[in-house]
Amino acid sequence: MKYIALLDCNNFFVSCERLFRPDLLGKPVVVLSSNDGCVVARSKEIKDRGIGMGVPYFQIKDTLNEIGATVFSSHFALYRDVSRRVFEVVRTCQSEIEQYSIDECFFTFESYDPHTLVAAIKQQVEQEVGIPVSIGVASSKTQAKYVNTVAKKTTGIAIWGEEEWERAAADIRLSEIWGVGRGRARQFDEKGIRTVADLLKCSRSRIDALFGIEGVRLQAELRGEPVLGIKASRPLQKSLMSTRSFAKETSDYDVLLNAIKYHLYQVVKDLESMDAKTNVIRVMITPSRYGDYAFYGASKEALLTAPTRDLFTLQQAAVGLLKQCFNPEVPYKKAGVVLSGISSTEAETGSLFDNFESADNNGKNSLSATIFSINKKHGKPLVQLGSVSGTNKKWESRKDAVSPSYTTSWSDLKVVRT
Repeated sequence: MKYIALLDCNNFFVSCERLFRPDLLGKPVVVLSSNDGCVVARSKEIKDRGIGMGVPYFQIKDTLNEIGATVFSSHFALYRDVSRRVFEVVRTCQSEIEQYSIDECFFTFESYDPHTLVAAIKQQVEQEVGIPVSIGVASSKTQAKYVNTVAKKTTGIAIWGEEEWERAAADIRLSEIWGVGRGRARQFDEKGIRTVADLLKCSRSRIDALFGIEGVRLQAELRGEPVLGIKASRPLQKSLMSTRSFAKETSDYDVLLNAIKYHLYQVVKDLESMDAKTNVIRVMITPSRYGDYAFYGASKEALLTAPTRDLFTLQQAAVGLLKQCFNPEVPYKKAGVVLSGISSTEAETGSLFDNFESADNNGKNSLSATIFSINKKHGKPLVQLGSVSGTNKKWESRKDAVSPSYTTSWSDLKVVRT
């Protein structure tokens, strides 16, 4: 029989922090957002105390101190690296997987003993990487997504067939189903369709008339008829963005320039990994939303003559846009870079001016690619343009409790003595 499974890492950011701090197992742990603003990950012990997701840190700081909670600043380099390791292990067990997010992936398989197969995958991931995972198995992606929530509350593995769905359908509200947001749930509710059972009882023609193709697909998926297939290769993103709030406001042009160069490097690095190019770049700098200059932010966009991922070309454009945005009277709190018009290098079309610019561009592209190759080899940005790696880092976010780079920096490796 054919199944679709969803593997999800439990409390992923918290689990990554506990990976090298086993003394925190079973103890309350919180991970904060960029700039230590609000809660983005909670251990079970924190959830049990009723502390919600997205709560501003300053509101619960005293409570966390009282219960002896350990607080971490977000460390995305660590989380991305652990994520890569998790999915590498899954790929050794299943050849085609769809990575849905940093801590989730779908995969299909055929087996007469599904529990044994997914239990082996779960054991291998937890043994080789150390991250606890839950696996939900059903007949469609939408079903598997819900069943995974059941797995998290039980043994870490849940497998539902027709019988289990029929038994539970009347108790599952549509608002709990993947892809049904508040607006859509309200529309269903207005038509008297509140549970999975209600939706399955409706005729296809009625659902089509009320909710269109999206409603028909949802109904089919919840019947166990897979409409959403596994996408082993991810489609190109429409845009790439890197942005971050500063620890303190600044009106210093050099600080903003350094921040823009940093964010540009991040998005161009993603372009390199996607083997793609861009022809639109946007730079934005904004003040605090709560100050006197809230409406003095600026954003400028440039359309390039030809798609590129050359760091030199894009940085030249970014610096020009920043100069247009900058106002020395405004205290800025955030900066960022957005790339759009993204296309595959395979689908690239030539520019009218290629013959005049090709020699210069080829040299730039080669040097840009060499920079990323060196940095990838060493696991950190050893070579960069300008002063990004220098001392002018007043633009960085607050990270008062960031953990060491256990998996990406030699100097932060754990030392074991016998």
